[in-house]
Amino acid sequence: MPLTVHRPATKAELVSIKTELKIAREGLDLLERKRDMLMAEGLKQLRQAKTLRQQVTQAWAVIQNHWQDTLEHESFQTLKRLADAVEQPAPLQDNSHRWMSVELAELSLAKPAPKLLGSITQVGIRPEQVRGKLGELMPELAKLMTLETNIRRIAAALKQTHRQVNALNQVIIPELTREKNRIEQQLEEKEREAIFQIKRLKARLL
Repeated sequence: MPLTVHRPATKAELVSIKTELKIAREGLDLLERKRDMLMAEGLKQLRQAKTLRQQVTQAWAVIQNHWQDTLEHESFQTLKRLADAVEQPAPLQDNSHRWMSVELAELSLAKPAPKLLGSITQVGIRPEQVRGKLGELMPELAKLMTLETNIRRIAAALKQTHRQVNALNQVIIPELTREKNRIEQQLEEKEREAIFQIKRLKARLL
C-alpha cells in the first residue's frame, strides 16, 4: 500500500530513512537465509518421515496379522485377563528445544522389556508375540511423531517467514526507497532554488 502521508523533506529525515533502509535490507537478508535453512531442514525431516512411515506401516501390518491370529485362537476372557495384567508403559519423554525460533519436539520412548504374563500353560505364544512386536515398534512411533510434529512446526514458521520477506521486499523497502528519492529530489530542488536566489541577489548588488 502506498504511503498516504509523506515525510518532511529535511536532511534529518533523509538520514533517518537511509538508516531504516539499511536495517530493512539487512533484515531481509537474514530472513531470506532463515527461510532457506527452514526449507532445507523441513525437506530433510520430510524425507526421513516418509522412509520411517513406510517402515512403521510394514511393521504394523505384521502386528495386525499376529493380532488376527491371536483373536482366532484365544478367547475374549483370556485376552481381557492378560490386558488387565499388562504393566503401564514408560512415559513418553519430550526434550524439546528451540531452533531458528521454532520449538522443535524431541520425543523418545525407551524400548520396553515386557515380562511374561504367565507360564506357557497359562499364556499362549500368540499374545506374547503381539506384545513383543508392539514393544519393538513403540520407539519408532515416537520418532515418527517427532518428525511429523516438527514438519508441521517448521512449515508454520516457513509460512510466517515468507510473509515477512514479502512484506519487506514488496512493501516496506519500496516505500522507503520512494520516500528517500522524493526527499532527495526536493532537497536538490531547494538547493538549486537557493543557489538561483543567491545569484540573483549578487546580480542586483553588482
